[in-house]
Amino acid sequence: MEEKVQKIASKISAQPHLLALRDGMASALPLIIIGSVFMLIANFPAEIVTNWLDSFGIVDSFNNASDATFGIVGLAVTFTVAFMLAKGYKVDSLSAGLISTASYVLVTPLVTSEAGSGFPTQYLGTAGMFVGIIVALVSTEIFRLLVQQEITIKMPDTVPPNVSRAFSAIIPGFAVIFIWTATLMLLNSLGVDNIHQLVADLIATPLSKVTGTLPGIIVVILLQCFFWFFGIHGAQITGPIIEPLLFAASDQNRVALQAGKELPNIITYEFLYNFVFPGGAGAIIALAILLFIASRSEANKTLGKLSIVPVSFQIAEPVIFGFPTVLNPSIVIPFVAAPVINAIIIYFAMDLGWVAKPIGAVVPWTTPPVIAGFLATGGRISGAVMNIITIMISMAIYYPFFRADDKLKLNQEMSEH
Repeated sequence: MEEKVQKIASKISAQPHLLALRDGMASALPLIIIGSVFMLIANFPAEIVTNWLDSFGIVDSFNNASDATFGIVGLAVTFTVAFMLAKGYKVDSLSAGLISTASYVLVTPLVTSEAGSGFPTQYLGTAGMFVGIIVALVSTEIFRLLVQQEITIKMPDTVPPNVSRAFSAIIPGFAVIFIWTATLMLLNSLGVDNIHQLVADLIATPLSKVTGTLPGIIVVILLQCFFWFFGIHGAQITGPIIEPLLFAASDQNRVALQAGKELPNIITYEFLYNFVFPGGAGAIIALAILLFIASRSEANKTLGKLSIVPVSFQIAEPVIFGFPTVLNPSIVIPFVAAPVINAIIIYFAMDLGWVAKPIGAVVPWTTPPVIAGFLATGGRISGAVMNIITIMISMAIYYPFFRADDKLKLNQEMSEH
């Protein structure tokens, strides 16, 4: 069973398109985090502070800075995904990224007014991310196919490499732009004038119905825990599929917050990674705390001392592989149950208004719990308190299993002396 799961998971994680999607999303993450910092400052939870900032014009300026970063995420992901995929194929990654970006601009509809024409900003941001991903993957596949078939302009060896590389991209680049132009013409002839809306209706909206619901996110949690049980990074397997949707949900909350409207989403990127999984996979900080404060065996005491700091910064591997939780049937129940119960508690607490919803500020994944909950909810104490409550509940779930393991290890150590 273990070998089969690891074999399947390794194939999935090594699949070039999913690999490019994962790395491309990670490359665009700094934009989102930078925008989140500006948004947190501009929407500080204390009105006296925001009024003071507003008197200097800082609030509007910082909101603009947030919009400038979040607002081009779709465009950025198009470039980074294409770049990473081309890099994996060992073809000209810069040209592939630029051509894919041009294709994305091509398929994005223009808005015309008396002031002139322009692109709707919504499609350059997270709302256009799915189209950007599709355009990047398709464009790069066409590009690398023509390059690998040597359907390019070849320059003499005396020509500088950068010039030669630029000319080599002309024919594949022309083919990519031509194919997208023909695709648009075909869609227009069929009465489709907005490819973003088409993709949303066919792909993004149905998928968001899964990740945007409590049962759907529980399925995601179970999948991640399943892979982690076999020593496979669960988030890396599910991330390329679910994270674009979670980022889009976060951005919808960000836009609603800036407009002074009710936040529409509970389940966002921060909901999953800053609330459901404190300390990392399996809500493992609960087990790390027990190891640190309640161990009697020397093995567990040592592991507790070594793991408490990295786990506090969301690095779960010391406990996952040191305890271990990997392939350990005696700990699998709390490892799965803790994050699932966390998700249920947090969801209903936010739905009932007891805890503030995530405001769309994507908190760096290494941010310690409690601080992460505080920041993710825009500086609301309820977010920090929720982190504390779920960690305590997770500790209660882990405790009997931890105690049984610790007693077993203690008896083994005593028998050895």
